[in-house]
Amino acid sequence: MQDISNGQRALWTFLMFTLVGPFFAALAVAAALSLAPVFKLAPLLPANLAVGPAAVTSFIWSAIPATLAAVAVVPMVLRRGTFGWIVAAGAGVVALAAASVLFPIAYPDLRTALMVLAGVVAVGLRHMLAAMGIIRAS
Repeated sequence: MQDISNGQRALWTFLMFTLVGPFFAALAVAAALSLAPVFKLAPLLPANLAVGPAAVTSFIWSAIPATLAAVAVVPMVLRRGTFGWIVAAGAGVVALAAASVLFPIAYPDLRTALMVLAGVVAVGLRHMLAAMGIIRAS
């Protein structure tokens, strides 16, 4: 099997971050909101926060930080064919911070939790790209 070029790796990385990243973010928001009552965390959440609309809103809104994170990691993929998990986490967190300044989050009290979620999603995407053989594992 022929090895793919770094340009192809960068294209697939950008596509995965911008298309799959928001889906994973929405899925994580839906899971967190659904499991909050089970773990007695519902008092920490804003009142009247429905799972469905919150998941759809997070899917739509997270396209902006997902694109910013992709733009941050693609140059590394072009040069080296890979990027580290700490770079992925940093790109996710910084991209969400920048996006929340440009386009305010509906619930600013949840900004810290959403930044952690953005970092986790970005690291998950990095590991998924490595497992699929799109980027080099190391």
